[in-house]
Amino acid sequence: MITRLCGMLSLYTVLSSAVLLAQQPTVMTRVEVVLEGPDVPAGSFATKPKVMYRAGSRYCRTEEAPDTERGIHGLAIINEPDYWMVNLLKKTAQHAVDPGPTFNCHLPIFPDVDKSLEFGFEPEYFKNKGATRQQGPVLQGKQTTLYKVNVGDATLALFTYGTSERPMAVSRVRGEKGEIFWFRGWGDLPFDSKLFAKPEGVTILEPFK
Repeated sequence: MITRLCGMLSLYTVLSSAVLLAQQPTVMTRVEVVLEGPDVPAGSFATKPKVMYRAGSRYCRTEEAPDTERGIHGLAIINEPDYWMVNLLKKTAQHAVDPGPTFNCHLPIFPDVDKSLEFGFEPEYFKNKGATRQQGPVLQGKQTTLYKVNVGDATLALFTYGTSERPMAVSRVRGEKGEIFWFRGWGDLPFDSKLFAKPEGVTILEPFK
């Protein structure tokens, strides 16, 4: 009886591990951007590179550049339902649990216009909005393809390049003002679960609300 029970427990462990592995994605998208705009001061923290990783809507990670003036080097890790906000300069982190009922992480680009436009999902957004494919301008020495939609009083645009149509930039124009995120990198990589794990080497503070 004991032997049979041990065998059943071993089988359960193997099956549970297999299910967990099966649930994990095999690919993640890495995005690196810099922001430009007439109202964005040159050399300010807002213009510094930001690197993001996402795998579907469960795993998201955002790596910011150090902001020495405010004493923050931000890192956000989301592994739904858990998420951590880390300050690498102080080696501290705050942890919280998403109460649900849905468990989706988000990386909005222009949240004041449309929160559903997200880093890593840019092409899908414009296609779902019915944006038509147009010839765009030459940017950074490359001929681009343009997708454009109007949302409220703003115009959102995606510029892609190459036969695979990799994103080069995404912009927002409202009136006479606009901002543009330039992509320094955008592409798929093998999924790395360590990037979305509980941060190590930091002190976990009281949960934030």
